[in-house]
Amino acid sequence: YFEGHFITSAIEHKAVLDPANYLQKKGVAVSFVPAFKDGLVTVEAIERAVRPDTKLISVMYVNNELGTINPIADIAAFAASRGIAFHVDAAQAVGKVKIDLSSLPIDLMSISAHKFYGPKGIGALYIRRGMQPAPLAQVHGGGHERNFRSGTLATHQIAGMGAAAELARVCWDRDQSHYRVLGQRLLEGLLSIEGVVLNGSLEHRLPQVANVSFHGVSGEALLTALAGIAVSSGSACNSATMKPSHVLLGIGADRARADSALRFSIGRPTVEADIDKALDEVRSTIQALRDPASG
Repeated sequence: YFEGHFITSAIEHKAVLDPANYLQKKGVAVSFVPAFKDGLVTVEAIERAVRPDTKLISVMYVNNELGTINPIADIAAFAASRGIAFHVDAAQAVGKVKIDLSSLPIDLMSISAHKFYGPKGIGALYIRRGMQPAPLAQVHGGGHERNFRSGTLATHQIAGMGAAAELARVCWDRDQSHYRVLGQRLLEGLLSIEGVVLNGSLEHRLPQVANVSFHGVSGEALLTALAGIAVSSGSACNSATMKPSHVLLGIGADRARADSALRFSIGRPTVEADIDKALDEVRSTIQALRDPASG
């Protein structure tokens, strides 16, 4: 099913990490390159991991927990120069980062509709025309999707995904302005709280995601206390576990910082009043947790 060497990063989504770990258990050589403290995976780190038998590199466009934006154009150019297939997990990027596949030498790119307000349960895999070697069939059967993924597809979900993508294109300027203004308000408010630090790059990040750690406060306790606010202590897809984030540990955060981290996100429906209400509740909750006598 896979021969050769596979490179990915240590802070990928579990959708990539778990298959990579599975391949490793089956004897495939896999390298998990580290990310810097700012949460970015650099082309230099990828280059150091390359071997003569490297066949595939997979790096996420935007980290789902930190909102950091990786230098995908640089990594794609490097992979192309070495003749190595390059896959990008763009689930967190579509609708938030402009992606031009006519200029980026990306071979494979996966997206998920619900990340840009499409229906849940549908996604897409982009395969560059003429890619060699061509990917093998993922699901065998009736030969649907040019033999890559057999099985009757949910037409309504596909149509919904297409409509959501078109809406993301039409609303691009409005959405980006909305996210910049509210994201700045959220981040400035969080960082004004004593003992709060941002996890990940301040410069290379999406404005609608803020991952911060609260010194001296348990993230689990804070998450429970903020019952009226939709926040998470890691990936929403992995929220059933209370283990410290592998992403935060992967960028060098100690256990205390990882355990005290929460991820705040904003979207199209978010308004200034939502930000202000959330900040007020976070401030009062932090004070109560740090000084129980004050509550």
